[in-house]
Amino acid sequence: MIPPPPMSLPRALVLAHRRGEVTTDDLFRGLMAHREWLVPLPCFSSAERRDAQKVSFGPRQHSPPGELWLFSEQGTAHHATTQGAVLGCFLLGVQGTRLFSKLPPDTRVVKINPSGYPEDLLELDAAEFERLQTWAETVALEQDLLRAGNPASDASLLARMHQHPTYYVPLLPDGRMLAKPGEGGFEQPGVVCTSPDSYEVFADALDPSLKSELACTVLTGAELTEEVSRQGVDAIFLNPFGPGPTAVWPRSIAEQIAAA
Repeated sequence: MIPPPPMSLPRALVLAHRRGEVTTDDLFRGLMAHREWLVPLPCFSSAERRDAQKVSFGPRQHSPPGELWLFSEQGTAHHATTQGAVLGCFLLGVQGTRLFSKLPPDTRVVKINPSGYPEDLLELDAAEFERLQTWAETVALEQDLLRAGNPASDASLLARMHQHPTYYVPLLPDGRMLAKPGEGGFEQPGVVCTSPDSYEVFADALDPSLKSELACTVLTGAELTEEVSRQGVDAIFLNPFGPGPTAVWPRSIAEQIAAA
């Protein structure tokens, strides 16, 4: 029996998800963070193909209509060919944020690591596509925020923060933002999370009685800036405990996001 290839992050997360050890949000974040996806050549324009690294598993590719077959590493694709899969040419090293931000329009189901080891297979139907796209946008934004440090001088990044559709904000029963006094040298920095898992990590670190009082409010970028303007906070405390990037920005950043 051929041993399984070295395990990529997506494969490890799929297995952990089957065992109930990670959440679906953990799984989706891992799919976006992975930078070594193998994607069928027809998914890309001629310009995108020109300088990309490619691998061929044969002269042609065949999968059922509407199915997008993806592989998390070359080993799983090679194994699929030994089981009779006809794969053709793939692009190598595609980032998850790029891949899942816009699936081919005729896609009805995404199959990750198909026709190989059954335990590696992950199927995602059209009901999950919007969630995939949101996660792709979220992780791409978080990666850019991490690189930028302070987005105040980056107009395009501020615009993306304005357009981001899902910020998770813990509100107290009286409607106030939950704040962490003194963080980053500010008196009342209000907590804001860029993703559902960042919110859950933060909430889980609180005293259970306080956590039970909080209302998780989901806001668009425009709604967030309006909310901050109404609140008595002097800063934004972003993703206090990760996994999204952690930062403390002065309240003025909300005005810059609103104007972007």
